[in-house]
Amino acid sequence: MIKCVHFYGLKQKILKKFNYVGLMEGKEFLTAAQKLAQMRFEAAIRSAFSRAYYAAFNVGVKLLIDLGFILPKDASAHDHLYQRLNNAGISEIKDIAGRLKDLRQKRVHADYDMQSRSFQSHTECELDIARVKLIIAQLESCYQQPLRNQLKDGIQEYERKIGLH
Repeated sequence: MIKCVHFYGLKQKILKKFNYVGLMEGKEFLTAAQKLAQMRFEAAIRSAFSRAYYAAFNVGVKLLIDLGFILPKDASAHDHLYQRLNNAGISEIKDIAGRLKDLRQKRVHADYDMQSRSFQSHTECELDIARVKLIIAQLESCYQQPLRNQLKDGIQEYERKIGLH
């Protein structure tokens, strides 16, 4: 225990020395996406879309973690996030879950389907980034009451139904 506290203090000094104020937040991927989109060539547009999706995904994961839920730290987290949002019993949240699922499918095409011609338009990329910004804003609004408690209760009920509690 003492070693852990000492190490933490040393870590904080190192972080301060390099002006690093904290851990990266997932929505910082949105800034990367915007910069990539400005490059206006297909590989950058594909990468921009992928980063934009991960911004929204990570905001969703952080929300559920902040509400006390545990998500795996592997590829199955995408489905876990979708299932919990989709089955929380709140229509607006179910809509967000559906849009996240659609974005994930498009992200998979961006990363793996080199035959797809869906990632050549800078304008379409900018629209996708705007959609992601909206999803992030909607996910962040879930921290406000009464939606926060409704979401937490809905997810807990879903987890009870599938036998996790």
